[in-house]
Amino acid sequence: MSSGIAGACEVVRRRRAIAEYEQWTVVVSHHDRRTAEIDRTDDIVLSKELARREVVLELAQALHITERAVWAIIFQSRTVRERTPSVWAAFRAGDLDAARVSAIADTAERLQTRDAWARLEHSGPEYAATHTIAELRAWLRRLRAKLEPEATKIEAAKAVDERRVTITHLADGTSWLNALLPTGVAIAVGDRLRKAARALPRVDPETDETDRRTRDQKMADLLTHWLTCSEGTRTDIRAEIAISIAATDLIGLTDGPGLTLDGEPVGSDWVRELAQSEHSILRRLVLDPMGEVLDTTVLSYRPPESLRQALRWRDGSCRVAGCRAPVHETDQDHAIDYDSGGETSGRNLRCLCRKHHNMKSHGHLDDRYLDTPLRHIERYLPCPPMLVEVDLIDPGRLVG
Repeated sequence: MSSGIAGACEVVRRRRAIAEYEQWTVVVSHHDRRTAEIDRTDDIVLSKELARREVVLELAQALHITERAVWAIIFQSRTVRERTPSVWAAFRAGDLDAARVSAIADTAERLQTRDAWARLEHSGPEYAATHTIAELRAWLRRLRAKLEPEATKIEAAKAVDERRVTITHLADGTSWLNALLPTGVAIAVGDRLRKAARALPRVDPETDETDRRTRDQKMADLLTHWLTCSEGTRTDIRAEIAISIAATDLIGLTDGPGLTLDGEPVGSDWVRELAQSEHSILRRLVLDPMGEVLDTTVLSYRPPESLRQALRWRDGSCRVAGCRAPVHETDQDHAIDYDSGGETSGRNLRCLCRKHHNMKSHGHLDDRYLDTPLRHIERYLPCPPMLVEVDLIDPGRLVG
């Protein structure tokens, strides 16, 4: 993307974010003013409550959104302004859009301590402004699991109690089979399905016919076969679940979460239980002080499995910024081609999904599109004290 189009896109993005801020401000201002007027009346409590609901209905119809969406704006703006005011300031400036502010507000509502709010306020705006909404939501889940592990553990236990399977029939002769599962089990299911699908022969040995099914079709067929041809209710995990966890968390001195290969937090109790399984393999992952995997170099073109594993841990997913392709489905790409003297090392290798690898091979993937490697240590620090002067002529302009 040229600097010209990048600048034009940034202007459009910022204008849209500011417009969303103005919409939120109109909603909140009108709601606060009208509810204050309602509260000053002598009407009975029920009448006041119904009048407040009418205010929300009026706003919903004026904006052509649902009443639930109006309530969300009201509550989320209140949460952000009270608990993370710098996020609100970033929203006003156009640095963050409504979707990112909403995601941060949801986490701020769940966090229970002022220290946790301060760490979210200090770290959240910068991360949110430089990452996709999916990456932000994953980061927020990790942050909450790290800052308040006990509360997260209790919430996870309640959520697991709601595990279930639902079937929704469609009009075209297909149906959705949905299962709400603990995160670790879901990762194991997905890993086993992917590996089993890849292991299927391209040519049927009995009929000599080429298997033309896509990977998704193979996974769906395998799941159907397993569910209709197997018995048993006990979960025996045999798939690969790659989890990183600090040694102090693993032995119970601290209670931080484990992280799956794609950055999802899982409870330390479950990781400790899994580590005691006879099928588990523990590997030491050596990191530098910033949480990045230390470099490894080999002399051949193809990296050995040990280096591949280190690269998967280091990158977490396809290295193109915003691409969430699972790291186990990526290629190991030489930044400087091997034929041009590029070494097979962590410095020169990065994980790219097949689409972006092909783009790079044909000269259409500049390094500016790449993100930094995944860090396995995330620190969230409270804001340092700041002296703020308010311009009395223009209260909207802050001088730090």
